[in-house]
Amino acid sequence: MLCWGYWSLGQPGISSNLQGIVAEPQVCRFVSDRSIKEVACGGNHSVFLLEDGEVYTCGVNTKGQLGHEREGNKP
Repeated sequence: MLCWGYWSLGQPGISSNLQGIVAEPQVCRFVSDRSIKEVACGGNHSVFLLEDGEVYTCGVNTKGQLGHEREGNKP
């Protein structure tokens, strides 16, 4: 899967070393070799539903809205 777009808050789910706008598509390695069923993207979040039922979220997580046990922007 390829991801690109506004990066200030980790939305695309790719390297946390990138800043600003990711203009060129980048490979999202956290889902490589896995089948993605659905993707939902918002202004500050991205959600990935895999065929096996696993869900990955990335983006703004300052108040735990991604469902992670800790704050952060990595899938």
